[in-house]
Amino acid sequence: MRVALTYNLIRSYMFRTGPLDRFAEYDSQETIAALVAAIEAGGHEITPLEADECIAEKLKAARPDIVFNIAEGLRGESRESHVPAICEMLGLPYTGSGPLTLALCLNKARTKEILTLYGIPTAPFQVFRSPHDALDSRLRWPLIVKLLHEGSSMGLSEHSVVDDEAALREQVAYLTQTYGEPCIVEEYIVGREFTVGVLGGNGTPRVLPIIEVRFKKARGIVLFEPDAPVIPLILQERGTDPEVEHVLHAANHHAICPADIDDELAQRIQDTAIRAFGALGCRDWCRMEMRQGSDNQLYVLELNPIAGIDPTYWLPRAARVAGLSYAEFVNEILGYALVRTGLA
Repeated sequence: MRVALTYNLIRSYMFRTGPLDRFAEYDSQETIAALVAAIEAGGHEITPLEADECIAEKLKAARPDIVFNIAEGLRGESRESHVPAICEMLGLPYTGSGPLTLALCLNKARTKEILTLYGIPTAPFQVFRSPHDALDSRLRWPLIVKLLHEGSSMGLSEHSVVDDEAALREQVAYLTQTYGEPCIVEEYIVGREFTVGVLGGNGTPRVLPIIEVRFKKARGIVLFEPDAPVIPLILQERGTDPEVEHVLHAANHHAICPADIDDELAQRIQDTAIRAFGALGCRDWCRMEMRQGSDNQLYVLELNPIAGIDPTYWLPRAARVAGLSYAEFVNEILGYALVRTGLA
């Protein structure tokens, strides 16, 4: 099978100015090499294609049987949907979720609206387009301030959880000015955090072993941590200025897989993950975050249908706990797409 791998590569010049996490979702050369080796191990012929402005022409020239897509997109609030939309326009089968699902999941507010429609609990929220927007009085402190349509902990810091309106407006002002996009403000769920990987969609999805994220502080959140291969690029462009020093030493959590939980909670997490996967129309693979509140309720925080799949990332690590090698994990994702599109 001829497979085209579409991706966005992180480059050193991207770290010259602005916050270090602006391109947190792009991939390193090492990740691309690992994926190429994994797909080749599945017996396929692979053509890596960087998803720049010429990706349509590249795909037409490559003429693949299927596209393995991990491209995050270059710009815009629906950037993750660009490559799948181009594939559909060209009549090319591809792995993963469709353009609508990717656009919805990248917008945290739209994700939450759909989860609520399907009766899946999620934290109450409000979108802020300006630090001067009126605060919904029904929201309960503490609150957490996030970028509306970004992932990979982009924009999150020790200032993200706020206890009063002054701190809230200061953080909204910083994020909107620095990143040029709206914020979502939601009630901060105090409790245990779980990361859940889901594979499949051709029938009953498969839930991978559950990961629990444990924090050093009571109000912990997962902060941006650059991948090891990217660190030399950061140091090359920025040296060891205070922001670099802070980011390189910002680890505030560790992950446990499988999570140390009882069967009842594990079943509830699995059921919630499958319901959320279906509600947003996800296909082939997805990673999602949820928290167990003080009321024992599980709250879905967000879904990432193009979750990072470098061998060191959480999703492949959970697959490894399930007994899958990295090549087996990658080719299982590809296999679901081949079956779904009638190529296998």
